[in-house]
Amino acid sequence: MPRKAVRRLAAAVTIPLLAAPLAACGAGSTGSSAGGAGSYVFVLPQDFQGVDRAKYSSEASKIVGDVMHSRLLELDTSGRADGACAPGVPPKIAASSPLVSSWTETPDGKGIDFTLRDNVKSAAGKVLTSADVQWSIDRIKAIDASAKTLWFTVGGFDPDKTITVKSPTQFTLHLKKRNELAKYTLAGNSGLILDSATAKANAGAGDPWATKYLTDHTADFGPWTLTEFGSQQITFGKNPHYAGQRGDVDKVVLRTVPESSSRIQLVRTGQAAETTGLDYTQLESLRGSGDVNLVSCANPGRDWLGLNAKDPVLGKPEVRRAISLALDRSAIQTAVYRGFAKPAQGGLSQAYGAFGKGDNYRHDAAEAKRLLAQAGVPDGFSFQLSVSNAQPGAYAENLAVLIQQQLKAIGVDMRIKNVPSAVQFKADGLANKLQAFLMAETPAAGNPGYSAWLTLGCDGLQNYTGFCDRKLEGLAADLQAEGFDTPATKAKTAELAGIIADQQAAVYLVDRSTVGVRNKCVTDVPSTGFGNDYTQAKAACSR
Repeated sequence: MPRKAVRRLAAAVTIPLLAAPLAACGAGSTGSSAGGAGSYVFVLPQDFQGVDRAKYSSEASKIVGDVMHSRLLELDTSGRADGACAPGVPPKIAASSPLVSSWTETPDGKGIDFTLRDNVKSAAGKVLTSADVQWSIDRIKAIDASAKTLWFTVGGFDPDKTITVKSPTQFTLHLKKRNELAKYTLAGNSGLILDSATAKANAGAGDPWATKYLTDHTADFGPWTLTEFGSQQITFGKNPHYAGQRGDVDKVVLRTVPESSSRIQLVRTGQAAETTGLDYTQLESLRGSGDVNLVSCANPGRDWLGLNAKDPVLGKPEVRRAISLALDRSAIQTAVYRGFAKPAQGGLSQAYGAFGKGDNYRHDAAEAKRLLAQAGVPDGFSFQLSVSNAQPGAYAENLAVLIQQQLKAIGVDMRIKNVPSAVQFKADGLANKLQAFLMAETPAAGNPGYSAWLTLGCDGLQNYTGFCDRKLEGLAADLQAEGFDTPATKAKTAELAGIIADQQAAVYLVDRSTVGVRNKCVTDVPSTGFGNDYTQAKAACSR
């Protein structure tokens, strides 16, 4: 759609509460609806800053990426009942995708060979070729900082020789060394493949990567194309040339509704199909509802208490163990998470299996006091905890207050400081300026080595503590390269979990699942704990 047309549509968008149930939840039904026939309306708390993958910056961006769905690889969601999540962490990678007819890893494990499907077209009618893949990778290297990290730090692709094009439909992606996370990088939102011909045709002077155009336009090979764009609503209509599955949905509408109570009402009444961003008290109120399904997917996500490893008191392992022992995780789970999480039991998420269960996760105030005395602070001490609504979520302050109360029992005075700016919180964390903090560990890939490195690796992306242990670093690297499903790698996983449990460099509180909130009109959206597949959505609401 031309830019002027899109901007006219965007200017006309208003965001009222919908007046009637969505026809989306019953494609083929008759009658009028504010959502339009065959619409799948997803209400979110955040505004939209654009649809360009290079500028993704919020939870809403992840939903946009799932909808666009123009990826080389896909997570396998087969073999499950409608409405259920794909089992297992990590989920399997599908043998093919809407873009790729086949892929194989090279014998040395340092490459992946791809064959593209014939005649895959973008909404502009351009045929997908290996040149589009190469241009998309070049764009990541040039302007997409987060995708660059996922491709070349996490995924392990070779930044100097990333791709060898063999033909218009065949190419090889190269790795620096074997890396199990490479496939998951390609199946995530950093793996979006763009229609380079359309993007280059709309690139302006000084803008070779078409960043202005791709802010409010799409140019990819997925099932949808952007038809409306505004900061509070974006609409995806059908890519007329898409030959893959598209469920029974004609269009997808993503809409901003900041108030959580309004989002809940929209979903409960069928005026929206799905929402996100609810706290655990709200999820509890929806549990058992006759009109809402709560879809829980296995995920290695965790919430944790971070203690600065460079602090003269908190840097002592005995003090960190004491703080961990002072916490009643069962009480925390009940009071804050309302049954939607499990008390942490070990150095790794229970989603990976029973690795590294340790005594430091039990509630034992007497042992905590003994350890404080051993560390030279028998009368306790005080420290400051920084909290942000962005991390781990809107419940952060309630969680902090409960931890504060529990630590008082061992003579530790924890002061709570609210950090209003999520940007400042992140900057101070990465600079190791926070004495203590609360964080969500939400790995983009289901691998215990990656989970450990993300939070506790010497250069981990979420290492706010300054902790660095070379043994942990080596085990994490081995597991990222090899996976964790052989006897040898399971032994390494157990050793890694044991180091974390003993050192308490991250004081893990609870293990979380991913919970989706959908009206019962949505009978299925294939899901894993790492994303949703809206190309196979099934919605069957009666009017």
